[in-house]
Amino acid sequence: MHRLPNHDIINVFEGFAGYGGATFGLKRARINHNVIGFSEVDPDAIELYQYNFPNVPNFGDITHLEPDDIPDFDLFTGGFPCQPFSTVGKRQGQADERGRGTLFGDIIRICEVKQPQYILLENVKGLLTGKMKATFEIIIDELKRIGYDTRYAVLNSKDYGIPQTRERLWIFAYLGQLPESFNLIPPTMPLQGYLKDFLDPNPAPELYKSQKQIARIHEIHHNDIFDVEEPLCYDIYNRKIRTDRICMTVTPPEHNVIRIIEPMQNGEERFRKLSLDEHFRLMGFRMNGNNNEIQFPPTQNYTKLGRRAGNGWDVNLVGILLNHIFWQLL
Repeated sequence: MHRLPNHDIINVFEGFAGYGGATFGLKRARINHNVIGFSEVDPDAIELYQYNFPNVPNFGDITHLEPDDIPDFDLFTGGFPCQPFSTVGKRQGQADERGRGTLFGDIIRICEVKQPQYILLENVKGLLTGKMKATFEIIIDELKRIGYDTRYAVLNSKDYGIPQTRERLWIFAYLGQLPESFNLIPPTMPLQGYLKDFLDPNPAPELYKSQKQIARIHEIHHNDIFDVEEPLCYDIYNRKIRTDRICMTVTPPEHNVIRIIEPMQNGEERFRKLSLDEHFRLMGFRMNGNNNEIQFPPTQNYTKLGRRAGNGWDVNLVGILLNHIFWQLL
């Protein structure tokens, strides 16, 4: 990834920050930037963010945040939670046909006042279909109403180097009019390796299931012995081995859907959970054990950190996307 031409520093406000996927992506893209603050309410996410970026202030709950409380910024980023606006309105009794009373409404409320030049939002691809489509259309209309030209695309991590099937909707909004030639979708890139190349060389013994536990899985799932030539992903939800050598979508550990099957040893099957480093490696982080790109607070356990990974941004893809965007605009 090439360094962008010299440009004025981009001031960033990271909404719904999680572990700081936008900040890590900006660093990866080598974009000259300054994060003026972030917004997050989950205590574990806040701790993880501040453990890695201790000098960035948290402005707290975005629903209580007044635009004048925040320094000016050029880029708003956020992977915002989203429900159909009409559903939220019925439950909360709020007039939110245009997203008011929702977390997206707070993005509009803040950006309408602050007028950042750029907005980058992320959500699930399901926002484009079914009952959610009306919500998506309101999002685009509201961004247009406050002065933004928008582009959107569904991008998959496996098309940009990381062996994980992870499809996410990306919405980019520009204050004013985007160049006619602007294209949000970066050129695809070859995989940096298959799943086996992203796994730990010596996984911890406690990650493995016992032979009795594996036998019980066979009994419940009605499948044959796990005998593979290289480590592969096992999809618990669909009860099958992923033979494409790619991992299914990384999700929080409580969803309990991903397992790794390894080649048999001494006639015994090998079946285990992902390690934490593997979770984050599959989310695009460089995790070599000595100089990890993200540092884990010693106070957080497997479940807490795994949850952050499952809910986070693929920082490899984010870096590629931001680099692609700003090469066209700066």
